[in-house]
Amino acid sequence: VNFYAEKLFMSTRNLNLICQSILQQSVSEIIETRKLIEAKNLLLTTTKTISEIGFELGYQDKAYFTNVFKKKAGMTPSEFRNEIQKLISE
Repeated sequence: VNFYAEKLFMSTRNLNLICQSILQQSVSEIIETRKLIEAKNLLLTTTKTISEIGFELGYQDKAYFTNVFKKKAGMTPSEFRNEIQKLISE
């Protein structure tokens, strides 16, 4: 959050207030949503391992990445990749 606030020349508090008032989400929630979108994209378009994708997105621990992904997407990254591959092959 600090990184983005600095790039926009504002405090983290002001950035959060703006995001909350316009999008009804905190900056952290917006970042996590964007990371989920990117994770799904990487799962669909690459053969990278779950660990590699998690690391690329800033998660140091595969288990933590898997838990965050499952909480947001309703399934693990592996399940997501398998489901999409099934749909494509039908």
